[in-house]
Amino acid sequence: MKAASAVVIMANALANAPTLTDDVRPWVKRFVRIGYVGKGIVYLLIGALALQLALGEGGRVTDASGVLRTLEAQPFGVALLIIVALGLLAYAGWEMARAVFDTRGKGSTAKGWLQRSPPIVKAVVHGALGVEAVRLVVGNPRRSQDAADVAATTMSFPLGGILFALVGVGIAIYGLLQIWRAWQFKFDDDLDQHLLRRDGAGWVLTIGRWGIGARGVIMTVMGLAIARAGFVRRPSEAAGISESLWTVLAQPYGHWLLAAVAAGLVCFGVFQLLHARYARL
Repeated sequence: MKAASAVVIMANALANAPTLTDDVRPWVKRFVRIGYVGKGIVYLLIGALALQLALGEGGRVTDASGVLRTLEAQPFGVALLIIVALGLLAYAGWEMARAVFDTRGKGSTAKGWLQRSPPIVKAVVHGALGVEAVRLVVGNPRRSQDAADVAATTMSFPLGGILFALVGVGIAIYGLLQIWRAWQFKFDDDLDQHLLRRDGAGWVLTIGRWGIGARGVIMTVMGLAIARAGFVRRPSEAAGISESLWTVLAQPYGHWLLAAVAAGLVCFGVFQLLHARYARL
């Protein structure tokens, strides 16, 4: 509830601009760009730690919550967490505003709301993570729930297993769509093409292609595990990002596969950081 409230407040603040596209006030643009920085840092560290593990150089498999705790333990950890928390909440507010105010003109039909739902999901997920970062900053952390905890709670309701399975199917389809978008180079609609050409920064799209493809792989693995857990009603089989990375590692040539996926997640993190400059707002 707190995460949802924070996201709604952020969305309303962002929506105070005349529009959410070309006329967005400069301070709103700066705040949203900080949002991409927060998101980028999280994915960059998830990938970097997993890559270290794959290469036998230490590291570990972790998820976004684990990254926040890793940041907290670093020198100037509180300052880093504040930056990431502000970034995540800004990103969540921006995505919620995009969905609520229909900045892409999807319409209010059932199909339109379905097309507007991914930003809402992104807003809730990143808003919750931003609130978790804030709780760490103020010294009031809570035990983070893993995928199995969420699965057990969901399956305790009537038809909860089926609902959880359908969510997994949706995540898997989204992951496959991301892989397709990466393959077809259909992911640059959020970028300022004029600025990219002016800077001669075509390499940004190459980084984005590898990053989005790798994240698509993880989303597909995660979605399939969630779907299976729901259909067979076994919460322990549900998977988040960290469990999905372990699944990749457990395959034949797992270290090589994990290295490839982890490097891709690093690329995705860098791609989000580059959005701080090249995002079309």
